Amino acid sequence: MRYLYFILALLLLLSACSPDRKPDGEQQTNSLETEQEGTVAADTTFEQAFNQFFSALQAADTAALNQFLHPKYGLWVIEQPGAVPKMTFVRNISSFKRAFQDRSFLTVKDEVKTCDLQQESWPTFNCADMDYEAGKSGYSKDGCFAAGPGPFVKSGYWNYADLPPAQLKQVEATLPLVQQSVLHTATSFEFHFGFVEGRWYLLFAKLIYPCSA
Repeated sequence: MRYLYFILALLLLLSACSPDRKPDGEQQTNSLETEQEGTVAADTTFEQAFNQFFSALQAADTAALNQFLHPKYGLWVIEQPGAVPKMTFVRNISSFKRAFQDRSFLTVKDEVKTCDLQQESWPTFNCADMDYEAGKSGYSKDGCFAAGPGPFVKSGYWNYADLPPAQLKQVEATLPLVQQSVLHTATSFEFHFGFVEGRWYLLFAKLIYPCSA
């Protein structure tokens, strides 16, 4: 009988020392990591990512907005305070000030209040048809449209923004990453996103009022 007890005790000891057994805390951590990885991986569509960005903008959540800035490529904000475009490289949304009255990036939400995203080609624009007081944007169709980056890439704003050569090269290296461009016709603001390293990032934001230069 004593021999049987000895065998059972030995088996229990070997089981406790098994390398395949993990402490409860470590098992809970791994489960949490798996759950978090699943949450990130599930957010793969552009529409989901844009809705998250837009919600963060409307909530003035700078921490959430900064998640849309790539650590390396950052965000280029394009404005036109005068005759030529101005491009500002941004790594932290909180540090950016708009050209007019040093307003924060968050003031964009006061102008872009709604954006019911539609996946279709951008409408045409004509300055002669624009009349903000009459509610006419100048576009052939009003709304919030997502399409390919072709029109933006061809615009060439960076060639007239008086950027140093190093920054111009940085912009040119970022442009090929843009995959989805969003136009908000009520303001003419544009938001250009790229899918980098498994996530959507805001790479360019064009905050220019048309026909104002």
